Amino acid sequence: MIHAGRLLRAKRGRQEAGKSGKKEEGVRIPESTENPMWEQLVDRQKGIANFTDGLTGAIGRTRVLAAGAGGNGAVLDCLVRTGFQRFVIIDFDVVEATNLNRLPFLPGSVGKTKTEAWKEYLQAVNPACEVTAHCRRVTKDDEAWLSEVIAGVDVVALGMTEIEANFLIPRVCHRLRKRMVVGPGTSNCWAVSTFTHEGTVSLESVGGFGTEGIDARDIDYRAILPAFMRIYMFPGRAERLTPEALRKVRSGEIPPRNGKIFVSMVNAAACWEIVKNTAVLNGLPLRNTSIVEFPVVQVFDPFRGSAYYWDAAKNRIGIPNWLTGKIRWHKAP
Repeated sequence: MIHAGRLLRAKRGRQEAGKSGKKEEGVRIPESTENPMWEQLVDRQKGIANFTDGLTGAIGRTRVLAAGAGGNGAVLDCLVRTGFQRFVIIDFDVVEATNLNRLPFLPGSVGKTKTEAWKEYLQAVNPACEVTAHCRRVTKDDEAWLSEVIAGVDVVALGMTEIEANFLIPRVCHRLRKRMVVGPGTSNCWAVSTFTHEGTVSLESVGGFGTEGIDARDIDYRAILPAFMRIYMFPGRAERLTPEALRKVRSGEIPPRNGKIFVSMVNAAACWEIVKNTAVLNGLPLRNTSIVEFPVVQVFDPFRGSAYYWDAAKNRIGIPNWLTGKIRWHKAP
């Protein structure tokens, strides 16, 4: 419940600010400031480095596409509680009881489509959320439809499970120059990167699939799957599972393994990366941090307690020095 006294003080504060004419230079106060729940959600993060009034307002205006509403879809929970309130969600699946180990739903959501469950959840947290839900499986035939959807958002969070979707969405984002954040939901660690799509670097160029210029409907996806998987298999990832579980996951006998602890880590990483991209897209400075640009992936291994960068293009590991800020690169084993 929102405390009435807090809302009254917030309202008086806005009125006084309006009378004094004081506001951050160059910042357009978003419509979201008329939403009391939104104001409460963003209040406690004020004063954290980079969370200026300018960035907070930009967060409230930014539209995010969550492509995949399963384990990676949990980024939506982080985003809405950070102040994002404009969402597009794509997923074809339904909520299963086993999803409750990592998604913020209750048993009553089991059987609902994931897009429907997320829409209800997001609007329960912030009733002013705008949520467009597409319960749909993305295939190689959907490039035209995806182009329309992606053209209408600012940032894409990719978390699909099927290769046709995971190939086609990056291709469309690259063509439209839309920023795309990735972080494998089954990596069981903090792992994140941004495809800025400002230059020539793309999923296809780094993967070396030999598919550039080929119609998505004519690509042999089974043939490129091994090269596709190598892009996201950063050093140490396979060690997260027991040998028997790894064998069964790879053979398709069991679904990928993940849990709340590690899904929370990877989606917190994705949310923070989306916040940073929001700042850059709005011309706002970042203090003591920067975008992690693909082909570099930022990794924190909670098992070993170590942090490193992985260059997917050059197959090398970068060890950061906290004191100097420099990164020392080594060839990956």
